[in-house]
Amino acid sequence: MNALECLSHGLDNIPTTQKIPHQIILFFYLVSKKLWKVIFKIIFFFLFKIIFFESNVYAQEKFEGMIVSIDKEIITTYDLSQRIKLALKSLNLEDSISNRDSVRERMLELLILEKIKTIEAKKNDISHTEEELINFTSNIYNFSKDDFDGFKSFLENEGFDIDILLDQMSSELLWKKFLQKTIASKIIISEQEIEDSFDERTKNKGKYEFDYNEVLFVNDSPGDWQNSKKKMMEFLKLLDKGITFENLSKKFTEVYTMESQNNRWILEDNIDDKTKDSLQNMKTGEIKSFRNSDGYKVIKLNKKRFYGNSNFKYSFLKLTASQDTLKKIKNNDINCGMVSETLENDIELIKFENIMLEEMNEIFSENLEILKEGEMSNIFTNKVEFMRLKLCKKEIDDKNVISKNDIEKIIYTQKFNQMANTLISNLRKNTNIKFFNK
Repeated sequence: MNALECLSHGLDNIPTTQKIPHQIILFFYLVSKKLWKVIFKIIFFFLFKIIFFESNVYAQEKFEGMIVSIDKEIITTYDLSQRIKLALKSLNLEDSISNRDSVRERMLELLILEKIKTIEAKKNDISHTEEELINFTSNIYNFSKDDFDGFKSFLENEGFDIDILLDQMSSELLWKKFLQKTIASKIIISEQEIEDSFDERTKNKGKYEFDYNEVLFVNDSPGDWQNSKKKMMEFLKLLDKGITFENLSKKFTEVYTMESQNNRWILEDNIDDKTKDSLQNMKTGEIKSFRNSDGYKVIKLNKKRFYGNSNFKYSFLKLTASQDTLKKIKNNDINCGMVSETLENDIELIKFENIMLEEMNEIFSENLEILKEGEMSNIFTNKVEFMRLKLCKKEIDDKNVISKNDIEKIIYTQKFNQMANTLISNLRKNTNIKFFNK
């Protein structure tokens, strides 16, 4: 007798008034049988999940939050979260929701560019050894290559994933090697270019040149002003929190710039009109933002001077007195034939002759650089006393004239940067990028 027959047989012993129809009994039996199968499947599923997945939560976390795919490379929510965390730490910002939101879009874009760089480098058989990566990382983060384990422990204690950082460093190292292999060999500088540049330096004396920083927020697509403006506003908000422009720009820049001390000063002729107009009307240390042809730009003026001033020796007069007294002094009241002495109204005059810019106080150089011979500066202060300067003479120092070899280095750097920036820009436009969830 099977189970069903037993159940049916048992019904005969129940009083008629208490008997349950066979159909109902049969229904509940079949339901219970299927139910146990369902329960078994659920239990099996969870056991399988625990055994094969929960044992590695870290790996699961990395995989489940995929937000971008670039060819075969992916970016996860975990990758982005860690990069945001690293950025906030390096900017000395609190790890808060508002601060995370401020850098999120930028960090995602930089992650995308890094993946593109890695893909392109590997396509061209570019690779690096573990030792090269550690050396590169140690140079960037300023620790001894022999103390990598200590650096790793420090990051882990701070809650950072060392693998995320090394992925970033690997991308930059591969890209650097790729550029050296593909671009450096294509840069050709003729003797005529060097001669023309040398002649141009002579011709351009008297024009402005600028030492400035800039960050570009390029439209993701033509006419997408809203998104680029949003990125710029996030950048400006962080500046308001007291982060230096230089430090912040390193985290937000999208373009590749070859490090070079020779390319710090830029002649006004080589700057777009909108940027040049802004720089000419800015004070040292001032920051401005504006819309340009394909996005938004934020600039900071570090210094400005007349072209070629680094090669000049200066002779000038320094006048020290009260602010009211200095206001009354006219240019013609002071002549360069005067010697160091105390004049009327307690005006102290000191004469300086044949001084190079790098030999003088920065506050002096800033005021002298923008003067022509015979002109007098505005009043300025070093927080101790009020001063004015009169430029008497500015002459070339033959010992400090830029050499043709220096000019060649400058041209090389300019061409390298231009080619590198064009390359990454084109790769970004032509790469198949799929967003799943920002």
